[in-house]
Amino acid sequence: MVEEFGTKCLVLGDIALDRYIYGDVERISPEAPIPVIKVTGRNTFLGMAANVAMNIKNLGVEVILFGTIGDDTSGHEVQKLLDESGIDFKGLITGKTTTKTRIVGKNQQMLRVDEEENDCISHSEEECLLAEIKSALKNVQVLLISDYNKGVCTDNLCRLVIKSARDSGKTVIIDPKSSDWEKYSHANIVTPNFREFREMWNENALVENTVEGIKHKARSVIKKYELESILVTRSEKGMVSVDKNNVVLDFSSQAREVFDVSGAGDTVVAALAAFTAKGFNNKTALEYANAAAGIVIGKFGTSCVSLTELTDYFENENMNVKKKIASFDDAMALISNWKNKKEKIIFTNGCFDILHSGHIHYLNEASKIGDKLIIGLNTDQSVKRLKGESRPINYQTDRALMLAALSFVDLVILFDEDTPIELIKTIEPDVLVKGGDYKPEEVVGREYADELVLIPFVDGFSTTNIIQKMKEA
Repeated sequence: MVEEFGTKCLVLGDIALDRYIYGDVERISPEAPIPVIKVTGRNTFLGMAANVAMNIKNLGVEVILFGTIGDDTSGHEVQKLLDESGIDFKGLITGKTTTKTRIVGKNQQMLRVDEEENDCISHSEEECLLAEIKSALKNVQVLLISDYNKGVCTDNLCRLVIKSARDSGKTVIIDPKSSDWEKYSHANIVTPNFREFREMWNENALVENTVEGIKHKARSVIKKYELESILVTRSEKGMVSVDKNNVVLDFSSQAREVFDVSGAGDTVVAALAAFTAKGFNNKTALEYANAAAGIVIGKFGTSCVSLTELTDYFENENMNVKKKIASFDDAMALISNWKNKKEKIIFTNGCFDILHSGHIHYLNEASKIGDKLIIGLNTDQSVKRLKGESRPINYQTDRALMLAALSFVDLVILFDEDTPIELIKTIEPDVLVKGGDYKPEEVVGREYADELVLIPFVDGFSTTNIIQKMKEA
């Protein structure tokens, strides 16, 4: 599904070394009311922009990394890790290497010790980096600025690098930590988390962490700084993308279990850069980035996501969708299990030939009535008998797959009869749901359900109308 890439990204940003000291906590110190940790292990990882570069590399894209490290123990360790990872470091050796040491007891962070100097790089160092970056831009598809506000991403350097990249047709992605976005002007995508997006306004109470709230504020930000789009990551709420044409994409969180959010933002921006470099469209690149974030926060520490993990994730998602389409016998076994667990079963049926927003509204409302929503789906032969030889437009396998892909649908069962009465009789659902255009006495199988609910259709949507419009066009 996803292949190794021969493309390249250029990452500019603040570099750090992440140290971890692991141990067991079994007593409180007699010297002060603090826990005593007995060290059992140590580890080091690339941090900040170097972690972003590592994530991109793990996704199969070659990386050129620009930044600064010191001629010190931490700097030597960073260089060693970069070499081992195959990341091409073109930065400067100057100042002190930012080092973050985390003390971890029983898988819980107890303390973090930061060693850093936040002085901006000098004008001569800016010029040196700019010259090297301009040369390197020729061979990359994406420029990613990972600004941790530690002194590398100065206003002047960011403006000049962004201009050079845009002039040469490269995509520019910014992961911001500075609240002054002037230096990010003309970038393609800026990716703040919600806190960073809110703080940029200096008016915390006026920015709501909702899709509409973010959309409203993003419009003026995009216009002010002449951006192509903004991607706001929202922790457990997922992420929202808004572009200059006011197209909004809302992605729910894909995390199964949250274990450690360290570096999750790095993973999002890295995956976005990697798949953009490959040539994926913006929506697909965002889907991969969202999935990568869901994987990484289920790990401990500053972790990376590999191509294999992402491929497995999407293959498993596809398998889970297909598992919702069951044969009669498999469906009955599953339904019996649900009933043993006292799950409330909802049943509805239809042809669902061309899936539209009216269907989505109807099925979503139906799913809210109970615990498990089952759809009886007419086979192709059944649809032909009901609708005529020109129908269905979509084959039964495609119709079933589209329904199964809906998160609120739990099971799809194909039936070949003209009505689902035998299916309803066998299932004996708690609730039978039909459209509001039916009268109760007209609903087939109602006597085999505990309850009948009629849900009004959304006006203006029907498969017949869609087919008629296509014919007229």
